[in-house]
Amino acid sequence: MVNNGRGWRTLLAVTLGTVGAIGPATAAAATPPLPPKKPRLVLAAQPLVAIRSGGRSVVHEELWNLGNAPESTPVVLDVSLPPGVSVTNLPANCTPQPHGHIADCLFPAGLKPSHADRVDFPIIADHGLKPAVLTGQERAGAKGVQALGSPAKFYVVVLS
Repeated sequence: MVNNGRGWRTLLAVTLGTVGAIGPATAAAATPPLPPKKPRLVLAAQPLVAIRSGGRSVVHEELWNLGNAPESTPVVLDVSLPPGVSVTNLPANCTPQPHGHIADCLFPAGLKPSHADRVDFPIIADHGLKPAVLTGQERAGAKGVQALGSPAKFYVVVLS
């Protein structure tokens, strides 16, 4: 069956093209929808801090945005220390809470994807604190959203 030299190939191509088996209609249907843009906050807490009685050390804390959009609200990082350990010399964006065992640090909105807000909490151990393993806690998040991995425990090892 030859029709002006085009033959059955032309007929087949026209038929398949009109039912959408090949061509642009198939390519559009195969493209998956993009995921919604949103931040994903993850706490990276330091698991272990060593300190001597009467000595000083630092608790490091990071809040990462592993999502695909900036965080639209301010984020908070805080630390709760065990008895006998207190925070000192906090950065400007941090506020000590009553009894010196808790500190909150506030960061402005806009934490970008693949970036972190970091804070170092300088700590001091009471004189006469006996060797022990003490437990503290770190928390992080934004308004109405707790970061993945939060709250997280960390250990303060008091050395002799």
